[in-house]
Amino acid sequence: MRIAILGAPATGKTRLAQALTQHRKNLRISEDPSPSELQAHFFDRILLTGLDLPGSTPEQHAADAVLRATLQDRGLSYGVVYGLGGQRLHAALRLIDPQDGPPPRWRGLCEKCADPECEFRLFTGLTNSTAAAHPRS
Repeated sequence: MRIAILGAPATGKTRLAQALTQHRKNLRISEDPSPSELQAHFFDRILLTGLDLPGSTPEQHAADAVLRATLQDRGLSYGVVYGLGGQRLHAALRLIDPQDGPPPRWRGLCEKCADPECEFRLFTGLTNSTAAAHPRS
């Protein structure tokens, strides 16, 4: 599997690439691939290192914005890797091989989530409650 790792300067690209290489020997990892490689959809996964490490700078934020815009303009999907230490490796591995499937959907009740199923459960619960049957005067 071919993996591209992109990110603003000093966001942990090299450390992440090394950790991935040590953890999964079958990965072919490229840091900062050429624009032609990205355009040709040469990679199976594109990872972008997040700006969550301590001490991020305005220059890093600007570089990150340019990378995100470039990927979006080219229609390339990518995953952002966040976390400190082993968390970042775990997050990258989950993006590379999402064995657990998508994250579970919210099952609680709230009034502002805009999920139709959630709204239906909320209002069905309200109309079936004893408070709805006996409103205050």
